Amino acid sequence: MKVMLVDDEPLALQFLETQLHNIGDFTIVGAYQTSRGLMDRIKEKKPELLFLDIKIGSVNGVELAATIQEEQPNLPIVFVTGFHEYAVQAFELNALDYIVKPIQKERLRKTIQRLNTEVQKKASDTPIRINCMPTLQFFQNGETLPVQWRTSKAKEVFCYLLHHAEKPVRKDVLIEEFWEEKEPEKAFTQLYSTIYVIRKTFSGSLPSLSLSSANQCYQLHLGDAEVDVMEWSNNLKQLPALSEHTLSSYQGLLREYKGDYFSAEAYIWAESEQRQLKESWYKTAIQVGLFLEAQNLVEDAISLYLRMQTDYPYISHSYIRLMHVYDMAGVSSQVVHQYERLMQMLEEEFDIGPEAELVDWYEMWREQHMQA
Repeated sequence: MKVMLVDDEPLALQFLETQLHNIGDFTIVGAYQTSRGLMDRIKEKKPELLFLDIKIGSVNGVELAATIQEEQPNLPIVFVTGFHEYAVQAFELNALDYIVKPIQKERLRKTIQRLNTEVQKKASDTPIRINCMPTLQFFQNGETLPVQWRTSKAKEVFCYLLHHAEKPVRKDVLIEEFWEEKEPEKAFTQLYSTIYVIRKTFSGSLPSLSLSSANQCYQLHLGDAEVDVMEWSNNLKQLPALSEHTLSSYQGLLREYKGDYFSAEAYIWAESEQRQLKESWYKTAIQVGLFLEAQNLVEDAISLYLRMQTDYPYISHSYIRLMHVYDMAGVSSQVVHQYERLMQMLEEEFDIGPEAELVDWYEMWREQHMQA
């Protein structure tokens, strides 16, 4: 851990440095007897912990710490002094700790333990990630959050509010969507009970989320939570024109689409958004696939078209493009295989055959291949 020390007493400064080395693995990135230029030194050295004397000559350390926290709010500060009367001011400033000279090793060890606890707490407070594609999941620090819903209705109402996140949703709209068959009084009772369950779930597992009620509406507030579908849609809108330089961004975005919106839950109200997202992915995939062909990136094109075929088996495009790409790669058996698969799919699903233009291309290809 990188530590910076500021104390106008040379012996106190040296003693603190010695004690720190005695209790742990610390790197002293600066030990200063004056506060002159301290902010610049902090920016340059980037300490992870600052020990600061309450009185540095004529400078008030508490006021100095307040200035530091304005620019470096995440830098933990430990006040060091020989005077107890500054303790209240120190903790009002939200200092990590307050140590009275002479500093004892065990007291210093407790300070470091407190710091470690704070670091772990902040780690647990990192933003949660909410996935909706293909199913509702919660993550934090890369780990799955085991959120338990008391009822399936509470989960679905939460998903509906998430669908309209940061926007007010009228109570009567929720009643019509989820309890239309109920008498009004019973329907509202069911709604209030469900909202109660959602709020209890927040307090127990998702404290960064909140649900407000005003003007006969409920509104879901995400706080600093990230939502995969929102992030994906925003990234799609911000994509620059497709080129050699931006190709990797397009490919990354296609890979980030992990499945259709709430497809595992099969919510009827989500179908419109699900369809729009699928169309956006597919149109982007077509664009990228043709670009990969033009760049002769055969393996990437095959991989993309196979995914398109798996996810959208009843669209002819992937079969046709795979025929052409396998032809480019000289894999004749796969050209035949894709043509036969396409004919089977069209006959079974639509009771039709391939378009005449494709039949002509394939017959010409077979003739040339047989002659070769």
